[in-house]
Amino acid sequence: MLRKNAEAIVIQRGWLSRTSEAFKVRLLENAELLKFDTGHVIFAKGDKAGGIYGLVSGTLGIMAAPPYSTPRLIDIAVSGDWIGEDSFISGKPRRIELVAQNETWLLHVPLEKMEQMAELDPDNMRAFGVMSILGADSMLRLVHDLQKKSASARIASALHRICWATHIPVAVSQESLSVITTTSRKQVNAIIKRFVEEGWVETGYRSITVLNPEALKHHADEDMAD
Repeated sequence: MLRKNAEAIVIQRGWLSRTSEAFKVRLLENAELLKFDTGHVIFAKGDKAGGIYGLVSGTLGIMAAPPYSTPRLIDIAVSGDWIGEDSFISGKPRRIELVAQNETWLLHVPLEKMEQMAELDPDNMRAFGVMSILGADSMLRLVHDLQKKSASARIASALHRICWATHIPVAVSQESLSVITTTSRKQVNAIIKRFVEEGWVETGYRSITVLNPEALKHHADEDMAD
């Protein structure tokens, strides 16, 4: 992965795309480009406070749980997503866990670099705070999607949420999809087969490619209209 390509990807969508040009330049100057293999734990719940990670390519599993509970997969992060600002804001240990679902490239900004940026310019602190707002928005959508009554609507919502662009495979197994949509693997298998027949998605080895996001969204929204 070339550094210039990595930077081009993360400024196109997600949190960094909403920041000023000056902030983008300063943040990327402080970022390290890192590669992780499948199954690598980027950080775990309870780890000491650290910096943020921006996903360039690959897929990350987001694991979370209330205090004193075992983290479970709750969502999938895709290119352009940034995660880990909670330690910077609170100064406390990590509250979630990130696991590479396949070969993954990340841009990492260490905690001390973030603190230096915040001290240099108060507007930088505000820019970092926007990450938490976007994270809260994502959690609101996640809860909203899980409130849908039909399994097919929940699965359509999840695919629309995590497949940020058409014709780009996202590494997500049917087992993971069943967990984040609270459905059985048997249901997932049958519903994905139907979506393939409709021409909405294609499947590969432990991956799904969305072909028609509008159709998925329309199908998911029908559940809320009932």
